[in-house]
Amino acid sequence: MTGLILIVVTAAGLGLWLRMRQLEERLAKLEEQGDARFRMLLSGAQRAPEADPVDAAPGPGEDPVLPADEPLAPAPSEQLTRPAAFDPPDTSESAISAPVEQPRPDFDTDFDTELDAGIEEADEAAPRSAYKAPEFDFEEIFGRRLPIWAGGIALAVAGIFLVLYSIENGLVTEPVRVALSFVFGIGLLGAAEAAHRMAHRVSDPRVGQALAGAGLATLYAAFYLAGARYGLIGPAASFAGLALVTGLAVGLTFRFGLPAAILGLLGGFATPLLVASDDANVPVLAFYLALLTAALALTGRRTGMRWLGFAAIFTGFGWGAVMLAAGPVMRGDMLAIGLYIVALGAIIPAALPFEGKWLWPRLVTAALGALQLAILVASAGYDLLTWGLYFLLAAGLAALGWKLEQLRAGSAIAAATALMLLLIWPDPVATHFAIVGAGGALVFLTVPLALIWQDRARQLDIAQLCVGAVLLAMAGWAQFGPDGDFEPYARLGLMTAALAAFPALAAWRMWDRTSATKIIDAPIAGTGVLAAMAGYLLLPEWAKPFAPALVGVGLALVAARRQDGNAAIFGWVAALAGLMVLLGTDFRLEETARLFGVVRFGMDEGAASLLLAMLRWMMTALPFAALALWDRAGKRRFAAELFLAATLYGVIAQIAPPEVLPLLTALGAMAAIHWLAGRRGLWLGAMAIAGLWTVGPIFTWLGTGGEAALGMAMFVTDLPALTDTLQRLLPFAAAGAFVAARQAGKRRAIWSIAFAAAAVIIAAHVLFKQLFAIGTLEQFVQYGLAERTAWQALLVIGGLGLARLVSARLGKADGLRWAGYGLAAAGMAHFAWFSMVLHNPLWDAQATGALPVLNLLLVSYGIAGLGVHFLAAGKDGGEDRRVALARRVAAMVLICAYALSELRHAFSGSILTAQPMGQTEDLLRSLLGIVLALGFLAWGSRTDQRSWRIGSLVLMLLAVAKVFLVDAAGLEGLLRIASFLALGFSLIGIGWVYSRQLKSRTPDADNTAT
Repeated sequence: MTGLILIVVTAAGLGLWLRMRQLEERLAKLEEQGDARFRMLLSGAQRAPEADPVDAAPGPGEDPVLPADEPLAPAPSEQLTRPAAFDPPDTSESAISAPVEQPRPDFDTDFDTELDAGIEEADEAAPRSAYKAPEFDFEEIFGRRLPIWAGGIALAVAGIFLVLYSIENGLVTEPVRVALSFVFGIGLLGAAEAAHRMAHRVSDPRVGQALAGAGLATLYAAFYLAGARYGLIGPAASFAGLALVTGLAVGLTFRFGLPAAILGLLGGFATPLLVASDDANVPVLAFYLALLTAALALTGRRTGMRWLGFAAIFTGFGWGAVMLAAGPVMRGDMLAIGLYIVALGAIIPAALPFEGKWLWPRLVTAALGALQLAILVASAGYDLLTWGLYFLLAAGLAALGWKLEQLRAGSAIAAATALMLLLIWPDPVATHFAIVGAGGALVFLTVPLALIWQDRARQLDIAQLCVGAVLLAMAGWAQFGPDGDFEPYARLGLMTAALAAFPALAAWRMWDRTSATKIIDAPIAGTGVLAAMAGYLLLPEWAKPFAPALVGVGLALVAARRQDGNAAIFGWVAALAGLMVLLGTDFRLEETARLFGVVRFGMDEGAASLLLAMLRWMMTALPFAALALWDRAGKRRFAAELFLAATLYGVIAQIAPPEVLPLLTALGAMAAIHWLAGRRGLWLGAMAIAGLWTVGPIFTWLGTGGEAALGMAMFVTDLPALTDTLQRLLPFAAAGAFVAARQAGKRRAIWSIAFAAAAVIIAAHVLFKQLFAIGTLEQFVQYGLAERTAWQALLVIGGLGLARLVSARLGKADGLRWAGYGLAAAGMAHFAWFSMVLHNPLWDAQATGALPVLNLLLVSYGIAGLGVHFLAAGKDGGEDRRVALARRVAAMVLICAYALSELRHAFSGSILTAQPMGQTEDLLRSLLGIVLALGFLAWGSRTDQRSWRIGSLVLMLLAVAKVFLVDAAGLEGLLRIASFLALGFSLIGIGWVYSRQLKSRTPDADNTAT
């Protein structure tokens, strides 16, 4: 305990020294200003005789003539009045102009006030001295300033050690020791008073301050020893004595300033710790601490030390935390602690001056008060008494905010803390919760509404009103909301409706005020949220979507009336909430399943159920219709039209059979674009829904087609059902064609016709697959080539016919022409991949027909050649050189493949892979290559097309390579001789033809022929 006392005394002395150092600097500044002013007076007095010289020297016996308005100048000896603290001045001019020291002023008890006033007056009256005292002066600090404070601390320590010495050596009895301590402390206070009264002799106020601080510290120690150490007096008497010393310290603050204030603050709050008792009286302790805090706060206000009041309040909150940590169980203790916290959080701060620089400490006190009272409420089991104390604090903070708008954040902090308490309140009684909720609404909502009514509200007040009302309703919802069956709770709904009145009144008040154009959005949103919640609670189960839907309609109307985009966004939120409630209350998912055609809905399931389901979806569509009608923003209006199309589809889906839903949706899209073409979202939404109906068949078809593209056979059983495909794809295709016709010339028309064409092709392919009905591998071998050839013929011939014949009759029909070319190109791609690569009869078992030449090979390759010829031909007979070259190369490849296939057919029959290739057939392949090369050469020479001649050379080189590398190794005798003879004559013939061709060709022909 001795060490603690030494630490406290040392800390107090250090604080006093720092404070007095500041005062000394200010005093030195005042002295410098006084010296400067005195030098100015001396300079003016010296220049006075020179300012008004005599106009002319007087004659003998004449008196000098002076101006009538000016008095006679005083004699030189009277021009300067000798200051009391100066020696007689020298008569020399330099002595008169030299600066002299001004006597020190005498300060009264109100030292700080007069010192500040003197400095300000000196700053205004005289220029600042150019001299600046050094920042660190060893003699100034260690010679003049520190010794006095060190002496005061030494006296206090001496008193303490005097008591300790008497205890250790047993010189005096315990009562005498305590009495000596009291005598020593009182003596120090008397010495301090004497030093104050004889300030003109002491000339340093720090002497009295040091003595007063030492005396107060000694008295604190004396009462502590008398009560806690020796037991000479009881805890109550010791407590009263320490409190008396604290009051004395507070009183001496007005006379001695900072030292007494610090000791009063530290000693006063340390008194309960110094007087320990097993039977603590919490109400008395709380009353003492509140009284001490108030006294220190008022003292700080009177003396100008604003920090003292807030330091006392924050220290008081520390004691509040200690008392809360002790866990009060008696209602009296809880009441005392609660009132104490209310005093610290609202009452005592109200007595302090309202200054801007002390705003944050005030808000911190409000937050600490709300937090500690919240802890008290929770620890007391959410008792109504503690709730009343909390609302008492909230009312005080609201009153402070009413007086000064900068302090309204404290009320908002208290409101947020109260709402958090309501949310975490475990198992509240409904009646108690209603009482607390009503109290919260009265304190936290009525005051902001009154401020709005008086046009004094800031954004924080409006936010507190709107957000507080919504969160208060949500707290009730969280505590007593609907159970698993979603049954409405009438009382909770009525409470929510009552809370909706607060933001509604605020919105009504601000409706016509131009200054509230932006901030009115918060009351509008709050009213909408609370109205939707109240309707949800009050309406029956099937009608719950009506509440947010009607709110959405109202918000859309408000947005149209005020041209407010934010209100439209709130309407969107309400509309989407209605849609979510609609889907959320469909517990058996019957209504949702009907959207996908899963449930066959007939009248035998109940007409009432049909009507209710349809009514639910119609009400959900209402806010989207309102937004589509009244919202001025293009993107939001487009989105509203999309959702309107979706919800109207939901209305139809509740009563229409699933088989006709795709057709009805497509008809709706066509009707929308015909009568409401400007509502793009409406008909595009209907088209999108119709397109969604095609997803199932298309994905099934794509999956099967993907497997077929990898080499697997496509069976009819793997495709989507024909009826389902036609019911879903054809309406979408018809709607797409109708849209393309109505949107002719626009980019969306191209997309529409493309999607429609894709749907038609898929439906036609599924229908076409029914003709051959290939379902096994054996059937695929027998009819696979025939099926592919027929499909290829439909695509190529149909596409070319559409491109050439239909477009020629319709004139400029570029869309149809390109669609036809697209179909033909798809047919050629189908032939190239499936008939030439994957399932080529040369290496895959495919029946080609029994007859030579007149078989499926001729038809398949013939259609491919037709497609190559017409697809590569340019418009009006023109042709690009690169396209022409590609067409001729493709033609040569087709001729070679067909010739090889027919040669193989001659030896193997219908299935080209049925028999192995013999030696004769192999030789004939070489001969066939030579013959084809000669044919290409002849055609190229006749038509003057170099590409055919190049193809002839390539084919001949391949034949030569085969003869030399393959045939020569496998043949013997006459066959080898015959092969080389044929090759030789062929090469000679080709060379002779080429020599004649090259001699007859001109340079221009070499450049142009391809």
